[in-house]
Amino acid sequence: MTTTTTVTAAAWTVAVAVLLTMGWSADGQIVKTTDVTVTNWLSKGQDLTMHCKSKEDDLGEQVLHKLGTFSWHFIPNFFGKTLFFCSFSWDGSGGNRYFDIYVEKRDKDRCTDCKWIVSEVGPCWYNATTAAYDVCYGYKSSLL
Repeated sequence: MTTTTTVTAAAWTVAVAVLLTMGWSADGQIVKTTDVTVTNWLSKGQDLTMHCKSKEDDLGEQVLHKLGTFSWHFIPNFFGKTLFFCSFSWDGSGGNRYFDIYVEKRDKDRCTDCKWIVSEVGPCWYNATTAAYDVCYGYKSSLL
């Protein structure tokens, strides 16, 4: 192998490694992985049981103690339709509560490191502009 061939092969290896950690959007732009972190913010210190999944991935049931976190990362769907939905429950919650924790149409332009706190009244998203969890939502009544 010549030096030029070796350098070219090394450059391709690096390029492929970089692309494996990224994806492509529907409009041909390179997109990086997205991280989602959920923190138990229940006011009475109860454990939060959560179960999140997408069409492709089931993240399993997680139990978060007071202020405990669960994180995952993914490459958003090529077609711009990535959705992760979660059920939440805790002692006294009266059953499961539901929320779409990542909706690409809603979230892709506002975070690649999406942080949420979950309380009795609903999840709140960390707004980097205000440096506060000040974008809050109520729970959905069901998965549908």
